[in-house]
This record gives sequence, structure tokens and C-alpha cells, in this order.
Amino acid sequence: MIVDASVWVASVLQGDVHHQVCLAFLRRFVTERQIASVPLLVWAEIAGAVARRTGSTDRGLKVAEQINGQVWVRGEPLNGTLAGESMRLAATLKLRGADAVYVALAATLREPLITLDTEMLERTRGVVEALTPTQWLAARG
Repeated sequence: MIVDASVWVASVLQGDVHHQVCLAFLRRFVTERQIASVPLLVWAEIAGAVARRTGSTDRGLKVAEQINGQVWVRGEPLNGTLAGESMRLAATLKLRGADAVYVALAATLREPLITLDTEMLERTRGVVEALTPTQWLAARG
């Protein structure tokens, strides 16, 4: 399963409107012994987002390093094939570059994408299975 940076960030920031559901998603995810595949750029996205929202460089770095250290999180490099697919999807679906990398990874690995990004959810229909953490949890009952 591909987990977007938006989910990781919301899960660690208690003031985020999606905090509780993202935390519940990750707890269930770990309980079910799932593997989260992420493009390696996720560490920069998480560190930057947390640092911006908290005003703390150290917190941004610490959160990214903690998530990176989890055995159930697998970082995927941006190789030539994934970069080419990301480029194609960015242009075709009119996605931001980083978002296209997540979608390309989901398409390449044939795994669902979990995100809070409305644009990704709407524009990827028919390309990958994209769900919010709430939708993923609801599907599990």
C-alpha cells in the first residue's frame, strides 16, 4: 500500500483535523502487519510539512527519521522507469510532480494509494485505487 505524506503528517500533528482518523488508520495498518511503500521523497515532504506547521526544524527532522526507521515502511527509489511514469501521469492527470510520483508508485506496484489529497483522489480514478484513511477503515468494518 502506498501512503501519502499527507497521512503521515496528519497522524503526528494533534491539531490536524484528520489526526484521529490517520492515527487510527496507521494503528490498524500496523496491527494487520501491512507494509507501507513510499517514494523516498516522502522524508523531505514530511520533514518540511511538520517543520512548517510546528515552527520546529528539529521536530520535522525527528518525525521523518522516526517514520523512516519503522520496519513496516519501505522506501522506493525514483528510478528511470518510475520517473518516466511520474512524468506521464503528471502531464496526463494534471498532477503536481510529487503527487504524480505517489500515483506512479501505486500503479507500478499495483497497490492502493492512501491520501488526504482531494486532487489526487479525484484525478486518479481509473488509474489507481485511491482511498482516504476513513474509506480504508470503513472497508475493513
